[in-house]
Amino acid sequence: MSGYALVVFSKKSRNLVIEAGELIGWDKVNPDILGSMLQAVASEDKRSHLGMHYTSVPNIMKVINPLFLDDLHEEFEKAKGNETKLNNLLERMRKMKFMDPACGSGNFLIITYKELRRLEMDIFEELGKINNSTMYVPTIDLGQFYGIELEDFAVDVTRLSLYIADHQMNLELKRRYGDYLRETLPLHKVGDIRCGNALRLDWNEILPHENDDEVYLFGNPPYLGSREQNKDQKMDMEHVLGSIKGFKNLDYISNWFYLATKYIYKSNAEFVFVTTNSICQGVQVGILWPKLLDKIEISFAHTSFKWENNAKNNAGVTVVIIGCRNFNTSEKHLFMGNIVQKVQNISPYLAEGDNRVIFSTNSPLNRLPKMVFGSMPRDGGNLILSEKEYLLLQKELPDNIRNKVLRKYIGSTEFINGTIRYCIWMNERDYVKLIDNQEIKKHIQDVKNFRMSSSAKSTVQAAKTPWAFVQKGEYVKSFGDKLPSNRLSIIVPRVSSENRMYVPMGVVDASTIISDSAMAIYDAPLWLLGLLESRMHMVWLRNVGGKLKTDYRYSAGLVYNTFPVPELSTRRKNEIEELIGNILDIREEEGGTLAELYGSPLAAKNPKPMNSRLLEAHKELDKVVDRAYKSTDFKDDNERLALLLNMYSEMVNKKG
Repeated sequence: MSGYALVVFSKKSRNLVIEAGELIGWDKVNPDILGSMLQAVASEDKRSHLGMHYTSVPNIMKVINPLFLDDLHEEFEKAKGNETKLNNLLERMRKMKFMDPACGSGNFLIITYKELRRLEMDIFEELGKINNSTMYVPTIDLGQFYGIELEDFAVDVTRLSLYIADHQMNLELKRRYGDYLRETLPLHKVGDIRCGNALRLDWNEILPHENDDEVYLFGNPPYLGSREQNKDQKMDMEHVLGSIKGFKNLDYISNWFYLATKYIYKSNAEFVFVTTNSICQGVQVGILWPKLLDKIEISFAHTSFKWENNAKNNAGVTVVIIGCRNFNTSEKHLFMGNIVQKVQNISPYLAEGDNRVIFSTNSPLNRLPKMVFGSMPRDGGNLILSEKEYLLLQKELPDNIRNKVLRKYIGSTEFINGTIRYCIWMNERDYVKLIDNQEIKKHIQDVKNFRMSSSAKSTVQAAKTPWAFVQKGEYVKSFGDKLPSNRLSIIVPRVSSENRMYVPMGVVDASTIISDSAMAIYDAPLWLLGLLESRMHMVWLRNVGGKLKTDYRYSAGLVYNTFPVPELSTRRKNEIEELIGNILDIREEEGGTLAELYGSPLAAKNPKPMNSRLLEAHKELDKVVDRAYKSTDFKDDNERLALLLNMYSEMVNKKG
């Protein structure tokens, strides 16, 4: 029977269809509900492993509207009253093809099919007004829809869902026009919904296309950061991306962007995927996007928002939507919540600007003082003291050397949570003076034993100087080996919660040793701390710095050294210094730890507010720093980012 297909369901899916059919009126089934049915059946392990997503209709519309649907509706409005143009539009729609290469239960395909059928009905109605025709023969066909899915049960559900959608649309056509109803049975042929690993299949073999064919790829592939991938997924990454230097640092979804780029290259096809925003942040940008943007361009994007659905145990994640096409002169659109902005170009950081990528650099491009890792003991914990050990040694050591050798030792965790550790900080002269102290002697011998047992040559070499931290050079360059005067160092946590509006940074006196879990700027001016605690710098950190799991990851090379800084007058620096001084005073006056004061106001669950006085003080600082960059107010953080990216390009061009 030409035009029809034998549909084969597994025993499991057949039983579920029969059982559900006894309970549900299929003409009223919502695709979200069907996805939730699948989620209830599928195991938790499979859902997380396969990346099966059950997406709400409003979120699907954010994908397909700017990809093709808005254009079709616009063409329809222009064609009204013109029979030739309306028929041409129908012919265009009949030839369009769609594929979701990670289709799960098929929601993107289902909603697309329904929207096209509804537009088709509107065109029929308009044609009826022109020629009084009552013949309505649908041209949109299930054979235009394709998909790839790893789980065979989900493939069955996708096919079933498309048949249900077809039935629903036929009933809707009948309700609108009365007499016409295309028969649902026997079932019409669906396009190739392939069960298999999309990363090992030839997409062009599943959906062949010529350069002029109007083909759209879309979907919500599995994200999976580099640390979350299992052995098979790592092998997939190597199979698809192995030729790209640094590919092991990319998210799993990068495979889909790469293969989609190859598929649409030099053709009329386009693609759009939902993804976590991590592929547009940090080191991933420099690894992935130059390989894509020399072949395609970003045509539209939704900046970060919460992606939620109607499924069981719904858990929203922060995502972006990125649409790509071959180069052309059409407008590009940047969606920021309810605002849409027409732009000349969308950068890989999803802001208006050129395609320049920020790469890590060893020295500041902005003429700021040097930022380095804090001091590293590599000692097996033997140069680090508990409070009990510290108090014991404090009693035993002579007054003239005690404070020089026993120092506060603070890293990211201690600084944010208000705890203090101590360390033994010595040079060779100090060690010679204290060699007869049994506690000191034991600590140093334990360090030596630890370093000698290491497999690293540099650590074994350091066993020759067991009294010293392995890494302390920049500290010594700044303050020398003597107990320094009360100059200040800026401490910047290397990792901090993304749920805070600001990363808590601060100053410590020069006698405090900053550990290598934090970044340090030794002998730093106070106004610099104000600049780093500003909203402008937080925008740069969020978009350029990347994440460790879900936390901010601060990097000197990628964030600090590349941060664009305008010329700051002495007056501006003094103003910033006064405001950051006020922030430090408020921290002390309000009491509590920085973790408590800065809270987690951006957390999706159990948000904890930032201290109100502190928040207002930060906002005052933000205003002053903003004015250093732009004389008028910024509309939002996207405008801040666009300005910073432009400044970065200018800074690099001058340097080059």
